[in-house]
Amino acid sequence: MIERSPIVVQDLCKDYVSGPLRRTKVSALKGITFTVESGSLFALVGPNGAGKSTTMHLMLGFIPATSGSVRVLGHPPESHRSRESLGFLPEVFAYDRFVTGRRLLDGFDALAGGAASDRARRVEEVLELVALTDQADRKVGTYSKGMTQRIGLAQALLGDPELVILDEPMSGMDPASRRSVKDILMRRRARGRTTLLSSHILSDIEELADHVVILRHGTIVANAPMAALKAESGSMRVSFRWGEATSRPAEMANRAQASDTGPDAVLTIDCVKEELNSVLEKLVAVGASIEGVSERRQTLESLFLGLTESSSAGGEP
Repeated sequence: MIERSPIVVQDLCKDYVSGPLRRTKVSALKGITFTVESGSLFALVGPNGAGKSTTMHLMLGFIPATSGSVRVLGHPPESHRSRESLGFLPEVFAYDRFVTGRRLLDGFDALAGGAASDRARRVEEVLELVALTDQADRKVGTYSKGMTQRIGLAQALLGDPELVILDEPMSGMDPASRRSVKDILMRRRARGRTTLLSSHILSDIEELADHVVILRHGTIVANAPMAALKAESGSMRVSFRWGEATSRPAEMANRAQASDTGPDAVLTIDCVKEELNSVLEKLVAVGASIEGVSERRQTLESLFLGLTESSSAGGEP
């Protein structure tokens, strides 16, 4: 496990100019700051045009920042040192259709400077990891969309890098292949490896990520551990049965929700924390039976939509 934070982003800004006379400034990122901790599975999400791809391209040294800084594995992203133990899978990629999957990975391993004496072993290991061993000697041009995605992932995982940046890695995969990729990423985390993942499949992010940054119009609207984001601050749920209640106060009856219509159904009332004692007292006072009290939790999707629903559509810069 590395001691330094694999990615540190500080006050990062990126501006572009557009228009016929290149006089219109477009701010793709407006001073974002976050840190990706070692051994984490970190998610970067947001609607189209939020700045996700721009952020990843800055991390990878593909484009320069307007201001602010990025450190990747302790080095500036334009330094070759930042790439010595870094894997990357872009959202859109294309490989030579006429080479086999094995030959493709062999070439990428050579470009990465891996020792030739161990190359065959490294390629075989990553082929097995993404379940393409039996298809390794087919030409890439004959691969399905899911297989192409898996060979791309294999390329990013060659050499077991300390940090992997993945942009929509499960696009086009069937449920079984997606499950396999999730298992790979969770095993990486268990071994102290770090993954930065961007995806529009929020259910996958919710299942996998330790920490989430949500971008909207180039700014961060949420930056927190997944567990904290999913908790609905101040919202509680009381479960109860009317049972031997002497009366059913209209206020409580109107707020109660039931999962079934039986005479002894379990009902629920949602309330803020400050109201909890009052709700319990009213129910107990009429003889209702309290079944439980729990903190309500929300899905990442509902949080995401709440934070970004006013975001306009459009492609990223």
